[in-house]
Parts: sequence; structure tokens; C-alpha cells
Amino acid sequence: MKTKIIYKLAMLLLLVSCENNEISNLTIKTVAINSINSYSAICGGEIVYDNSLPILTRGVCWSLKQNPTYADNHSNDSLGIGKFTSKLINLNADSTYYVRAYCINKIDTVYGEQVSFKTLNNIIFNSQVTYGSVTDIDGNIYKTVSIGTQTWMAENLKVTRFQNGDLIPNETDLGKWGYFQIKTSAFCWYNNDSSNKNIYGALYNWYAASDNRNIAPAGWHVSSSDEWKTLQKYMNTLNIMQSTQGYALRETTSAHWKNTNNLSLITNQTGFTALPAGKLATLPFGFMGIGYDYAYFWTNTGTWDGSTCVYLNSEISIDNMQPNCIGFSIRCVKN
Repeated sequence: MKTKIIYKLAMLLLLVSCENNEISNLTIKTVAINSINSYSAICGGEIVYDNSLPILTRGVCWSLKQNPTYADNHSNDSLGIGKFTSKLINLNADSTYYVRAYCINKIDTVYGEQVSFKTLNNIIFNSQVTYGSVTDIDGNIYKTVSIGTQTWMAENLKVTRFQNGDLIPNETDLGKWGYFQIKTSAFCWYNNDSSNKNIYGALYNWYAASDNRNIAPAGWHVSSSDEWKTLQKYMNTLNIMQSTQGYALRETTSAHWKNTNNLSLITNQTGFTALPAGKLATLPFGFMGIGYDYAYFWTNTGTWDGSTCVYLNSEISIDNMQPNCIGFSIRCVKN
């Protein structure tokens, strides 16, 4: 009995040894990354192997962490050996990704060497829409878009002066934001980091949004609550359901909206190109939400005890009683 068991174990070890010799003949290479943009890239690999154990699947895997595996994001590409091409999708802008080619046979998963790349960081506008432009007092140039009878800025405001040249105070003390700590105009960059300016614009309190010195470019004004309602009514005429009107205003890709659910429903058909620029809330929360879930916009509509803002995700939600010292984005409308 013991002799039979020893014999079976010896045969099993011999079989494994032979299979490991076969897998050892396999090499896989990760090819260089190309066609990089804000939300996708092209990669691939090359497999050299005698195919004695057929390749069951192959592709590339990628992650924001080093040494990605099949358990991370991965592609499943055509079978066999030789060269193959893979597309990396649903990437986030301005992010460093690590990539390895892989292949799987019935014994093991084999990985190629790791390569890395950084995605670009630019706003993805609707290429089917014709955009205009407007320039503010600081010289910032914004895309603009006509939606029904209105003309909107298609980017978040980033100006630091009123139309008369007065500076808007750059308030970096988070204790001044939230409820009623200050009652004068203020702005800041998300995380007090000016590198967020070009993509996400600035965060302003409601006092800046409603200041009679006008924060908007000449010939423009901060959008009102009624103008957002007009925008909603126009989308009704396009047979866009209220539950998806926000999707018709949002940047379409995963570049800046990190939650990629329902990408197939997000059309940006209006060209409005809303971004999740985050907000500045009462401490202990402070800066929060950049890249996730909502775009937040002040309107110029309000009073001393609370004012109107817009939350935009799948829907357009208008909230009439936000504390005036919260930091939100601003979109302007042509006079």
C-alpha cells in the first residue's frame, strides 16, 4: 500500500516537473504605452511560446498601484501567442498607472515586465458641439455654448478680480468657510492648490457670486436660479427625462468623474461639460468631493440667511437654503 502511494506521489511530481518545464519556455513582454489621453491608452504584449499548453486568455492588467495583477483592471484579448494590442479604459486624468501584460494557461498566470505612464489632464468637450469663447478680466479664456435661448460658459469660473478690477480676497483659512464666519466675498482653489485652477476653476462663496461689482466677464453674469430652471425646461423639449438631465450636462468620460457608473447614459449632448470640482464645507469637513458624484454651483439668487445652489449628478437639483460661506463653483450666462 505504501509502495503504491509513494509511486503515485513520484508520478505526480514528475508530471508537475514536466509542466513547469513547459511553462518555463514561455516569455511575455509588455509593449510601450501609446495613444495616451485623459481617460484611455493603448498597450499590449508579445508572447513567445511553443503553445504546448494552450493560452486560455491574454491581455494587460493595470492599476494605480505597482505590480498590477489579473485581480485589478484588465483586458481580455484574442487567444494564442505572438503580438497583441489592448486598450486601457476608464482611466482618470493626471494619474500615474502601472501596466503588465499577462497570459493564462491551465497551470499559471504569467506576467510581463511592468511599465508606467501618466494620463493627460484636459477637459473632454463634446466634439459634435460648436463652442464660442469669452475672456475674463484676468485674461482667462473660457469655452461657451448655446443651449436653447441661453449662452452658458462651458467651464468653471476662475477669475480673481471683479469687473471693476477689485481683487476678490483669496481666503485660505478654512475656519472662515462654512456658515456665517464671514459675510464678504471670497474665493480659493481646491486644497488651496492653484494647480487645480485650469481644470476645475475656483471655489467661491455666495457673497462673491452675488456681489454687485460682478464676478463674471463683461456682458455676462452669474447664473440665477430661474436660468437653471429655464435650462431644465429646454431639456424637457428635447425629451430628456428629469432623472437624466444631469447626464446631458456632464463630461462624458472617466477622466475627471472617477465614479464611472452609467457612462453609457452620460452624453454631454448640450456641451455644458460639468465637472466634479468639489466644494469647501464647514470644518471638520473642509475640502471634499473633487472627482466624485456631484458638481456644485452657486447661483446669484439668495438672501443673508441662505442662498440657492445647484447639485448636478444624474439630475439637476436646486437647493434654496445653502449657507452663504460654503465654497462652490460658478457658471455664468451671457446677458
